[in-house]
Amino acid sequence: MKLRRQSRRNSGFTLLELLLVMAILVVLAGLGTVAVINLQKNALASTATIEIETMKRACKMFKLNVGSYPATLDDLYNNPTGMSRAQWGGPYLDEPVGNDPWQNPYTYTKDELNDVVTIRSSGPDKQSGTEDDVPEANSK
Repeated sequence: MKLRRQSRRNSGFTLLELLLVMAILVVLAGLGTVAVINLQKNALASTATIEIETMKRACKMFKLNVGSYPATLDDLYNNPTGMSRAQWGGPYLDEPVGNDPWQNPYTYTKDELNDVVTIRSSGPDKQSGTEDDVPEANSK
């Protein structure tokens, strides 16, 4: 009889063992969450970089056809007013230029004198000129 009672008491997990297993699971879940968040941040930055490069190429094609860079990024998709469709030669993009992955508008400047166009995303903090900005793309 004594052996049966003693084996029943020892057959389950102690509260300490359960708490230890739960703590390990919480730590693993936390590490997994951090990894997923970092992957998402990198994916959004990569998306913005690809979109900037696509717009940069479209600006180059626009300049080859028209002789100057577009006044705005919208001119890459929509025929600018005052320009015939034959002069324009577009559209240069498959869809209108939208916002960056963080829902901020892209910043576009052109320097015809130096033959440079700059397209930039202000990044997740929505502040231009900070560390998280997606690197600008210069076109020559």
